[in-house]
Amino acid sequence: MNTARLTLALALAFSVSACDQARTALDKYTGKSKPAPAPIAAVEPPAPAAPTPSTPVAALPDAGKVGTVTVNAQGTGASAAEAIDEAMRLALKQVNGTTMDLSSEQLKMTLSLSRGRNAEALRGTAFAEQVVQSAGGAITGFKVNTLDGPDSRGFYRADIQASVAKYKPPAADSKKLKIVIAPLRYDSASFPMGGRSVPADKVAEDLRQQILTALTNTGRFTVLDRDMGGEVAQELDMISSGQAPRAEFGKLGQAMSADVIWVGKITSFAYNRHARQLQTSDRELVSYSGGWGVSQKLVNAATRQIMLSESLRGEAPKVGATTLGRGIDGGQVSEGMQNEIANRIVSGIVLRTFPVTVISREGNAVILSQGGQAVREGARYQLVAMGKEMFDPQTNQSLGRVESDCCEVVIDRVTPTMAQGRLERVQMPLDGLQPGALQLRGVVTARVAAASTEGAAATATSTKPRPARPAAARSEAPAAAPARDDKW
Repeated sequence: MNTARLTLALALAFSVSACDQARTALDKYTGKSKPAPAPIAAVEPPAPAAPTPSTPVAALPDAGKVGTVTVNAQGTGASAAEAIDEAMRLALKQVNGTTMDLSSEQLKMTLSLSRGRNAEALRGTAFAEQVVQSAGGAITGFKVNTLDGPDSRGFYRADIQASVAKYKPPAADSKKLKIVIAPLRYDSASFPMGGRSVPADKVAEDLRQQILTALTNTGRFTVLDRDMGGEVAQELDMISSGQAPRAEFGKLGQAMSADVIWVGKITSFAYNRHARQLQTSDRELVSYSGGWGVSQKLVNAATRQIMLSESLRGEAPKVGATTLGRGIDGGQVSEGMQNEIANRIVSGIVLRTFPVTVISREGNAVILSQGGQAVREGARYQLVAMGKEMFDPQTNQSLGRVESDCCEVVIDRVTPTMAQGRLERVQMPLDGLQPGALQLRGVVTARVAAASTEGAAATATSTKPRPARPAAARSEAPAAAPARDDKW
Protein backbone atom coordinates (compact mmCIF):
# COMPACT_ATOMS: atom_id res chain seq x y z
CA MET A 1 0.00 0.00 0.00
CA ASN A 2 2.87 2.40 0.87
CA THR A 3 4.52 1.61 -2.45
CA ALA A 4 1.35 2.55 -4.36
CA ARG A 5 1.08 5.85 -2.49
CA LEU A 6 4.72 6.67 -3.21
CA THR A 7 4.22 5.93 -6.94
CA LEU A 8 1.13 8.14 -7.06
CA ALA A 9 2.97 10.98 -5.29
CA LEU A 10 5.93 10.78 -7.69
CA ALA A 11 3.59 10.76 -10.72
CA LEU A 12 1.73 13.82 -9.41
CA ALA A 13 5.01 15.66 -8.76
CA PHE A 14 6.25 14.87 -12.28
CA SER A 15 2.96 16.07 -13.76
CA VAL A 16 3.14 19.35 -11.84
CA SER A 17 6.76 19.90 -12.92
CA ALA A 18 5.99 19.22 -16.60
CA CYS A 19 2.96 21.49 -16.43
CA ASP A 20 5.01 24.30 -14.87
CA GLN A 21 7.65 24.01 -17.62
CA ALA A 22 5.01 24.11 -20.36
CA ARG A 23 3.31 27.08 -18.74
CA THR A 24 6.63 28.91 -18.49
CA ALA A 25 7.09 28.51 -22.27
CA LEU A 26 3.50 29.59 -22.87
CA ASP A 27 3.92 32.67 -20.66
CA LYS A 28 6.97 33.72 -22.72
CA TYR A 29 4.94 33.21 -25.91
CA THR A 30 1.97 35.25 -24.72
CA GLY A 31 4.06 37.96 -23.09
CA LYS A 32 3.03 37.14 -19.53
CA SER A 33 5.57 37.55 -16.79
CA LYS A 34 5.62 37.25 -13.03
CA PRO A 35 4.84 40.46 -11.16
CA ALA A 36 7.96 42.39 -10.27
CA PRO A 37 8.79 42.67 -6.54
CA ALA A 38 7.80 45.90 -4.89
CA PRO A 39 10.59 48.48 -4.73
CA ILE A 40 12.29 48.93 -1.37
CA ALA A 41 11.96 52.69 -1.43
CA ALA A 42 10.58 55.15 -3.90
CA VAL A 43 13.09 57.67 -5.17
CA GLU A 44 11.77 61.00 -6.37
CA PRO A 45 13.28 61.71 -9.82
CA PRO A 46 14.94 65.10 -10.24
CA ALA A 47 12.84 67.77 -11.90
CA PRO A 48 13.74 68.32 -15.55
CA ALA A 49 15.76 71.41 -16.28
CA ALA A 50 13.87 74.31 -17.78
CA PRO A 51 14.53 74.62 -21.53
CA THR A 52 16.89 77.37 -22.53
CA PRO A 53 16.60 79.44 -25.70
CA SER A 54 19.37 77.31 -27.22
CA THR A 55 17.55 74.02 -26.54
CA PRO A 56 16.67 72.41 -29.89
CA VAL A 57 12.96 72.01 -30.54
CA ALA A 58 11.69 68.92 -32.30
CA ALA A 59 10.39 69.60 -35.78
CA LEU A 60 6.70 69.19 -36.44
CA PRO A 61 5.63 66.16 -38.49
CA ASP A 62 5.59 66.85 -42.21
CA ALA A 63 1.99 66.37 -43.39
CA GLY A 64 2.40 68.42 -46.54
CA LYS A 65 1.28 71.97 -47.08
CA VAL A 66 -0.64 74.14 -49.53
CA GLY A 67 1.27 76.76 -51.48
CA THR A 68 0.57 79.04 -54.42
CA VAL A 69 1.86 78.75 -57.98
CA THR A 70 1.54 81.69 -60.41
CA VAL A 71 1.15 80.77 -64.08
CA ASN A 72 0.24 82.38 -67.39
CA ALA A 73 -2.35 80.73 -69.60
CA GLN A 74 -3.90 81.51 -72.99
CA GLY A 75 -7.36 80.68 -74.23
CA THR A 76 -9.37 81.23 -77.39
CA GLY A 77 -13.08 81.34 -78.04
CA ALA A 78 -15.89 82.64 -80.19
CA SER A 79 -16.40 85.42 -77.64
CA ALA A 80 -14.27 87.25 -75.11
CA ALA A 81 -16.05 85.40 -72.30
CA GLU A 82 -15.26 81.99 -73.83
CA ALA A 83 -11.60 82.92 -74.25
CA ILE A 84 -11.31 83.96 -70.57
CA ASP A 85 -13.16 80.84 -69.44
CA GLU A 86 -10.79 78.53 -71.36
CA ALA A 87 -7.71 80.37 -70.08
CA MET A 88 -8.85 79.89 -66.46
CA ARG A 89 -9.45 76.17 -67.04
CA LEU A 90 -6.00 75.74 -68.54
CA ALA A 91 -4.38 77.63 -65.65
CA LEU A 92 -5.99 75.31 -63.09
CA LYS A 93 -5.01 72.18 -65.03
CA GLN A 94 -1.51 73.48 -65.60
CA VAL A 95 -0.89 73.61 -61.85
CA ASN A 96 -2.87 70.66 -60.53
CA GLY A 97 -3.39 68.47 -63.58
CA THR A 98 -6.39 66.20 -63.22
CA THR A 99 -6.35 66.24 -59.41
CA MET A 100 -8.57 69.33 -59.23
CA ASP A 101 -12.21 68.62 -59.88
CA LEU A 102 -13.32 71.29 -62.34
CA SER A 103 -16.86 69.97 -62.21
CA SER A 104 -17.36 71.01 -58.57
CA GLU A 105 -20.16 73.50 -58.08
CA GLN A 106 -17.81 76.16 -56.73
CA LEU A 107 -15.45 76.05 -59.71
CA LYS A 108 -18.30 75.76 -62.21
CA MET A 109 -19.73 78.96 -60.79
CA THR A 110 -16.32 80.68 -60.96
CA LEU A 111 -15.70 79.61 -64.54
CA SER A 112 -19.13 80.89 -65.57
CA LEU A 113 -18.54 84.42 -64.23
CA SER A 114 -17.28 85.63 -67.59
CA ARG A 115 -20.45 84.70 -69.43
CA GLY A 116 -22.50 87.66 -70.65
CA ARG A 117 -19.74 90.21 -69.99
CA ASN A 118 -18.17 92.29 -72.71
CA ALA A 119 -14.44 92.66 -73.28
CA GLU A 120 -14.21 95.93 -71.37
CA ALA A 121 -15.83 94.45 -68.25
CA LEU A 122 -13.57 91.38 -68.39
CA ARG A 123 -10.46 93.58 -68.38
CA GLY A 124 -11.55 95.45 -65.23
CA THR A 125 -10.33 94.88 -61.68
CA ALA A 126 -13.85 94.28 -60.43
CA PHE A 127 -14.09 91.09 -62.48
CA ALA A 128 -10.66 89.92 -61.23
CA GLU A 129 -11.69 90.45 -57.61
CA GLN A 130 -14.92 88.56 -58.17
CA VAL A 131 -13.02 85.60 -59.62
CA VAL A 132 -10.80 85.39 -56.52
CA GLN A 133 -13.74 85.64 -54.12
CA SER A 134 -15.81 83.08 -55.96
CA ALA A 135 -13.01 80.52 -56.37
CA GLY A 136 -12.91 79.88 -52.62
CA GLY A 137 -9.14 79.51 -52.52
CA ALA A 138 -8.56 77.57 -55.73
CA ILE A 139 -7.50 80.87 -57.37
CA THR A 140 -5.88 83.37 -55.01
CA GLY A 141 -4.87 85.95 -57.60
CA PHE A 142 -6.14 86.85 -61.10
CA LYS A 143 -5.30 89.36 -63.81
CA VAL A 144 -6.12 89.68 -67.52
CA ASN A 145 -2.87 90.52 -69.33
CA THR A 146 -4.32 90.91 -72.81
CA LEU A 147 -7.66 90.32 -74.49
CA ASP A 148 -7.60 90.60 -78.28
CA GLY A 149 -10.15 90.02 -80.98
CA PRO A 150 -12.09 89.30 -82.88
CA ASP A 151 -9.62 88.18 -85.57
CA SER A 152 -10.40 87.48 -89.21
CA ARG A 153 -12.12 84.25 -88.21
CA GLY A 154 -14.14 85.90 -85.44
CA PHE A 155 -12.16 84.40 -82.53
CA TYR A 156 -10.92 86.14 -79.38
CA ARG A 157 -7.62 85.40 -77.64
CA ALA A 158 -7.07 85.91 -73.90
CA ASP A 159 -3.81 85.88 -71.94
CA ILE A 160 -4.24 85.73 -68.14
CA GLN A 161 -2.08 85.45 -65.04
CA ALA A 162 -3.48 83.34 -62.19
CA SER A 163 -2.17 82.35 -58.75
CA VAL A 164 -3.44 78.81 -58.15
CA ALA A 165 -3.39 76.86 -54.87
CA LYS A 166 -1.29 73.71 -55.07
CA TYR A 167 -0.82 71.02 -52.45
CA LYS A 168 2.75 69.83 -51.87
CA PRO A 169 2.90 66.34 -50.31
CA PRO A 170 5.44 65.49 -47.59
CA ALA A 171 8.95 65.32 -49.02
CA ALA A 172 9.70 62.02 -47.28
CA ASP A 173 6.66 60.29 -48.82
CA SER A 174 7.85 60.90 -52.37
CA LYS A 175 10.47 58.15 -52.02
CA LYS A 176 8.34 55.66 -50.13
CA LEU A 177 6.41 52.73 -51.50
CA LYS A 178 2.64 53.30 -51.20
CA ILE A 179 0.95 50.16 -49.88
CA VAL A 180 -2.60 49.12 -49.05
CA ILE A 181 -3.26 46.28 -46.58
CA ALA A 182 -6.43 44.50 -47.66
CA PRO A 183 -8.72 42.93 -45.02
CA LEU A 184 -7.65 39.36 -44.26
CA ARG A 185 -9.86 36.57 -45.52
CA TYR A 186 -10.83 33.45 -43.56
CA ASP A 187 -13.11 30.44 -44.00
CA SER A 188 -14.32 29.82 -40.42
CA ALA A 189 -16.68 32.00 -38.45
CA SER A 190 -14.67 31.40 -35.26
CA PHE A 191 -11.43 29.84 -34.09
CA PRO A 192 -11.02 27.42 -31.14
CA MET A 193 -8.79 28.93 -28.50
CA GLY A 194 -8.13 27.05 -25.24
CA GLY A 195 -11.57 25.55 -24.75
CA ARG A 196 -13.53 28.52 -26.08
CA SER A 197 -14.07 30.22 -29.44
CA VAL A 198 -12.97 33.64 -30.63
CA PRO A 199 -14.69 35.42 -33.55
CA ALA A 200 -12.70 35.12 -36.76
CA ASP A 201 -13.54 38.67 -37.86
CA LYS A 202 -12.03 40.11 -34.66
CA VAL A 203 -8.84 38.08 -35.06
CA ALA A 204 -8.54 39.18 -38.70
CA GLU A 205 -9.10 42.86 -37.92
CA ASP A 206 -6.74 42.88 -34.92
CA LEU A 207 -4.07 41.20 -37.02
CA ARG A 208 -4.55 43.69 -39.86
CA GLN A 209 -4.15 46.63 -37.48
CA GLN A 210 -0.91 45.13 -36.14
CA ILE A 211 0.42 44.83 -39.69
CA LEU A 212 -0.60 48.42 -40.49
CA THR A 213 1.11 49.72 -37.36
CA ALA A 214 4.28 47.71 -37.88
CA LEU A 215 4.65 48.73 -41.54
CA THR A 216 4.09 52.39 -40.65
CA ASN A 217 6.73 52.21 -37.92
CA THR A 218 9.35 50.88 -40.33
CA GLY A 219 9.43 54.31 -42.00
CA ARG A 220 9.79 52.58 -45.38
CA PHE A 221 6.20 52.70 -46.58
CA THR A 222 3.40 55.16 -47.10
CA VAL A 223 0.56 53.09 -45.67
CA LEU A 224 -2.78 54.14 -47.16
CA ASP A 225 -5.91 53.79 -45.04
CA ARG A 226 -9.04 52.65 -46.83
CA ASP A 227 -11.21 52.41 -43.69
CA MET A 228 -11.76 56.09 -42.84
CA GLY A 229 -13.73 57.17 -45.89
CA GLY A 230 -16.49 58.83 -43.85
CA GLU A 231 -14.19 60.78 -41.54
CA VAL A 232 -11.93 61.95 -44.37
CA ALA A 233 -14.94 62.96 -46.49
CA GLN A 234 -16.21 65.17 -43.66
CA GLU A 235 -12.90 67.03 -43.49
CA LEU A 236 -12.82 67.55 -47.25
CA ASP A 237 -16.44 68.73 -47.21
CA MET A 238 -15.45 71.46 -44.76
CA ILE A 239 -12.92 72.73 -47.31
CA SER A 240 -15.20 72.54 -50.35
CA SER A 241 -18.08 74.22 -48.48
CA GLY A 242 -15.96 77.21 -47.52
CA GLN A 243 -15.79 76.51 -43.75
CA ALA A 244 -11.99 76.16 -43.92
CA PRO A 245 -9.47 78.81 -45.08
CA ARG A 246 -9.42 79.40 -48.82
CA ALA A 247 -5.86 78.17 -49.29
CA GLU A 248 -6.90 74.71 -48.06
CA PHE A 249 -8.77 74.18 -51.33
CA GLY A 250 -5.58 72.77 -52.83
CA LYS A 251 -5.95 69.67 -50.64
CA LEU A 252 -8.96 68.50 -52.61
CA GLY A 253 -8.36 65.71 -55.10
CA GLN A 254 -5.02 64.64 -53.60
CA ALA A 255 -5.91 61.05 -52.67
CA MET A 256 -3.03 58.68 -53.42
CA SER A 257 -3.26 55.39 -55.26
CA ALA A 258 -1.31 52.37 -54.08
CA ASP A 259 1.88 51.04 -55.65
CA VAL A 260 1.44 47.59 -54.12
CA ILE A 261 -1.41 45.76 -52.41
CA TRP A 262 -0.96 43.15 -49.70
CA VAL A 263 -3.53 40.34 -49.63
CA GLY A 264 -3.62 37.70 -46.89
CA LYS A 265 -5.74 34.76 -45.78
CA ILE A 266 -5.86 32.96 -42.43
CA THR A 267 -5.74 29.27 -43.35
CA SER A 268 -5.58 27.96 -39.77
CA PHE A 269 -5.73 29.49 -36.30
CA ALA A 270 -6.41 27.24 -33.32
CA TYR A 271 -5.24 26.26 -29.85
CA ASN A 272 -7.12 23.06 -29.05
CA ARG A 273 -7.94 21.48 -25.71
CA HIS A 274 -7.43 17.70 -25.58
CA ALA A 275 -9.03 15.74 -22.72
CA ARG A 276 -8.80 12.01 -21.90
CA GLN A 277 -10.65 10.32 -19.05
CA LEU A 278 -8.53 8.27 -16.67
CA GLN A 279 -9.72 4.68 -16.28
CA THR A 280 -8.75 4.42 -12.63
CA SER A 281 -10.45 7.60 -11.44
CA ASP A 282 -12.99 10.25 -12.36
CA ARG A 283 -10.24 12.71 -13.31
CA GLU A 284 -9.14 13.54 -16.84
CA LEU A 285 -5.83 14.35 -18.47
CA VAL A 286 -5.92 17.71 -20.26
CA SER A 287 -3.37 19.02 -22.77
CA TYR A 288 -3.25 21.92 -25.21
CA SER A 289 -1.63 22.33 -28.64
CA GLY A 290 -2.17 24.36 -31.78
CA GLY A 291 -0.74 26.79 -34.25
CA TRP A 292 -1.50 29.02 -37.18
CA GLY A 293 -1.17 29.28 -40.93
CA VAL A 294 -1.36 32.35 -43.18
CA SER A 295 -0.90 32.79 -46.92
CA GLN A 296 0.15 36.17 -48.29
CA LYS A 297 0.64 37.90 -51.64
CA LEU A 298 2.19 41.22 -52.56
CA VAL A 299 0.76 42.47 -55.86
CA ASN A 300 1.92 45.34 -58.08
CA ALA A 301 -1.23 47.48 -58.36
CA ALA A 302 -0.40 48.76 -61.87
CA THR A 303 0.74 45.56 -63.58
CA ARG A 304 -1.05 42.95 -61.38
CA GLN A 305 2.34 41.22 -61.13
CA ILE A 306 2.80 39.08 -58.01
CA MET A 307 5.91 40.28 -56.23
CA LEU A 308 5.68 37.92 -53.26
CA SER A 309 3.67 34.76 -52.65
CA GLU A 310 4.23 32.40 -49.74
CA SER A 311 2.57 30.39 -46.99
CA LEU A 312 3.64 30.89 -43.39
CA ARG A 313 3.11 28.51 -40.49
CA GLY A 314 3.87 28.50 -36.79
CA GLU A 315 3.15 26.53 -33.63
CA ALA A 316 2.13 27.73 -30.19
CA PRO A 317 3.90 26.20 -27.17
CA LYS A 318 2.27 22.95 -26.10
CA VAL A 319 0.98 22.25 -22.60
CA GLY A 320 1.53 18.59 -21.69
CA ALA A 321 -1.13 16.30 -20.29
CA THR A 322 -1.93 16.99 -16.65
CA THR A 323 -4.71 16.21 -14.21
CA LEU A 324 -4.60 19.71 -12.74
CA GLY A 325 -7.76 21.64 -13.44
CA ARG A 326 -6.15 24.97 -14.33
CA GLY A 327 -7.38 26.41 -17.63
CA ILE A 328 -5.63 28.36 -20.38
CA ASP A 329 -6.21 32.04 -21.11
CA GLY A 330 -7.34 31.79 -24.74
CA GLY A 331 -7.16 35.56 -25.24
CA GLN A 332 -3.51 35.68 -24.24
CA VAL A 333 -2.65 32.76 -26.50
CA SER A 334 -4.48 34.41 -29.38
CA GLU A 335 -2.51 37.64 -28.87
CA GLY A 336 0.76 35.72 -28.85
CA MET A 337 -0.12 33.97 -32.11
CA GLN A 338 -1.17 37.27 -33.71
CA ASN A 339 2.10 38.92 -32.68
CA GLU A 340 4.10 36.11 -34.24
CA ILE A 341 2.07 36.25 -37.46
CA ALA A 342 2.47 40.03 -37.75
CA ASN A 343 6.22 39.77 -37.17
CA ARG A 344 6.63 37.12 -39.86
CA ILE A 345 4.46 38.97 -42.39
CA VAL A 346 6.09 42.37 -41.91
CA SER A 347 9.55 40.82 -41.99
CA GLY A 348 8.73 39.10 -45.29
CA ILE A 349 7.35 42.28 -46.87
CA VAL A 350 10.28 44.42 -45.75
CA LEU A 351 12.95 41.92 -46.78
CA ARG A 352 11.32 41.48 -50.18
CA THR A 353 11.03 45.18 -50.94
CA PHE A 354 13.89 46.70 -48.91
CA PRO A 355 16.72 44.27 -48.06
CA VAL A 356 18.26 44.94 -44.65
CA THR A 357 21.86 46.07 -45.07
CA VAL A 358 24.79 47.10 -42.90
CA ILE A 359 25.04 50.88 -43.26
CA SER A 360 27.79 51.54 -40.74
CA ARG A 361 30.61 49.51 -39.19
CA GLU A 362 33.16 50.32 -36.51
CA GLY A 363 35.24 47.26 -35.81
CA ASN A 364 32.74 44.46 -35.28
CA ALA A 365 29.97 46.83 -34.13
CA VAL A 366 27.47 47.47 -36.93
CA ILE A 367 24.27 49.39 -37.58
CA LEU A 368 21.57 47.89 -39.80
CA SER A 369 19.30 49.90 -42.08
CA GLN A 370 16.07 48.65 -40.52
CA GLY A 371 14.58 47.88 -37.13
CA GLY A 372 11.00 47.57 -35.96
CA GLN A 373 9.78 44.08 -36.74
CA ALA A 374 12.25 43.43 -39.56
CA VAL A 375 14.72 41.95 -37.06
CA ARG A 376 14.47 40.58 -33.53
CA GLU A 377 16.57 41.62 -30.58
CA GLY A 378 18.86 38.79 -29.49
CA ALA A 379 18.49 36.89 -32.77
CA ARG A 380 21.41 35.78 -34.95
CA TYR A 381 21.28 36.34 -38.72
CA GLN A 382 23.43 35.36 -41.68
CA LEU A 383 25.14 38.18 -43.61
CA VAL A 384 26.29 37.91 -47.23
CA ALA A 385 28.50 40.18 -49.30
CA MET A 386 26.90 41.31 -52.56
CA GLY A 387 29.02 40.91 -55.68
CA LYS A 388 28.63 41.49 -59.40
CA GLU A 389 25.17 41.61 -60.96
CA MET A 390 24.55 38.83 -63.51
CA PHE A 391 22.30 38.99 -66.59
CA ASP A 392 20.62 36.32 -68.71
CA PRO A 393 22.35 36.38 -72.13
CA GLN A 394 19.09 35.56 -73.94
CA THR A 395 16.59 37.89 -72.28
CA ASN A 396 19.05 40.41 -70.81
CA GLN A 397 17.04 40.11 -67.60
CA SER A 398 18.87 40.58 -64.32
CA LEU A 399 19.46 37.31 -62.48
CA GLY A 400 20.56 39.03 -59.30
CA ARG A 401 23.95 39.58 -57.76
CA VAL A 402 26.53 37.02 -56.74
CA GLU A 403 26.51 36.42 -52.98
CA SER A 404 29.40 35.32 -50.76
CA ASP A 405 29.01 34.14 -47.16
CA CYS A 406 30.47 36.82 -44.93
CA CYS A 407 29.61 36.39 -41.30
CA GLU A 408 26.84 36.39 -38.73
CA VAL A 409 25.35 39.33 -36.87
CA VAL A 410 23.81 39.20 -33.41
CA ILE A 411 21.20 41.91 -32.82
CA ASP A 412 21.79 43.78 -29.56
CA ARG A 413 19.26 46.60 -29.83
CA VAL A 414 16.29 47.37 -32.06
CA THR A 415 14.64 50.77 -32.60
CA PRO A 416 11.67 51.48 -34.89
CA THR A 417 13.96 52.51 -37.77
CA MET A 418 17.31 50.75 -37.28
CA ALA A 419 19.14 48.07 -35.33
CA GLN A 420 22.53 47.70 -33.65
CA GLY A 421 24.51 44.49 -33.51
CA ARG A 422 27.91 42.82 -33.57
CA LEU A 423 29.62 40.63 -36.15
CA GLU A 424 30.72 37.12 -35.31
CA ARG A 425 32.31 34.24 -37.26
CA VAL A 426 33.73 36.56 -39.90
CA GLN A 427 34.81 34.51 -42.94
CA MET A 428 36.20 37.19 -45.26
CA PRO A 429 38.12 40.46 -45.13
CA LEU A 430 35.81 43.43 -44.57
CA ASP A 431 38.24 46.16 -45.64
CA GLY A 432 37.07 48.04 -48.71
CA LEU A 433 33.40 47.01 -48.49
CA GLN A 434 31.05 49.92 -49.03
CA PRO A 435 27.96 50.63 -46.87
CA GLY A 436 25.12 48.47 -48.16
CA ALA A 437 27.43 45.74 -49.50
CA LEU A 438 26.47 43.38 -46.66
CA GLN A 439 22.85 42.19 -46.73
CA LEU A 440 20.86 40.29 -44.14
CA ARG A 441 19.59 36.80 -44.87
CA GLY A 442 17.78 34.21 -42.76
CA VAL A 443 17.89 33.59 -39.04
CA VAL A 444 20.67 31.25 -37.90
CA THR A 445 19.02 28.59 -35.74
CA ALA A 446 20.56 27.44 -32.47
CA ARG A 447 21.37 24.02 -33.94
CA VAL A 448 23.19 25.50 -36.94
CA ALA A 449 25.05 27.97 -34.72
CA ALA A 450 26.15 25.15 -32.39
CA ALA A 451 27.31 23.03 -35.32
CA SER A 452 29.27 25.98 -36.68
CA THR A 453 30.94 26.50 -33.30
CA GLU A 454 31.83 22.81 -32.95
CA GLY A 455 33.21 22.77 -36.49
CA ALA A 456 35.39 25.80 -35.79
CA ALA A 457 36.68 24.23 -32.58
CA ALA A 458 37.44 20.95 -34.34
CA THR A 459 39.33 22.80 -37.06
CA ALA A 460 41.39 24.69 -34.49
CA THR A 461 42.37 21.54 -32.51
CA SER A 462 42.89 19.20 -35.45
CA THR A 463 46.55 18.42 -36.31
CA LYS A 464 45.94 16.08 -39.24
CA PRO A 465 46.97 17.48 -42.64
CA ARG A 466 44.07 17.85 -45.02
CA PRO A 467 44.27 17.11 -48.74
CA ALA A 468 44.36 20.10 -51.04
CA ARG A 469 41.07 21.05 -52.66
CA PRO A 470 40.38 22.82 -55.94
CA ALA A 471 40.50 26.60 -55.75
CA ALA A 472 36.76 26.82 -56.42
CA ALA A 473 36.02 24.66 -53.39
CA ARG A 474 38.35 26.40 -50.94
CA SER A 475 37.03 29.14 -48.64
CA GLU A 476 39.07 31.95 -47.27
CA ALA A 477 40.34 31.67 -43.73
CA PRO A 478 38.46 33.67 -41.11
CA ALA A 479 39.83 37.16 -40.92
CA ALA A 480 41.16 38.57 -37.70
CA ALA A 481 38.90 40.95 -35.86
CA PRO A 482 39.22 44.41 -37.45
CA ALA A 483 40.79 47.20 -35.43
CA ARG A 484 38.45 49.56 -33.65
CA ASP A 485 39.39 52.46 -35.94
CA ASP A 486 38.30 50.46 -39.02
CA LYS A 487 34.95 52.06 -39.81
CA TRP A 488 32.62 52.96 -42.68
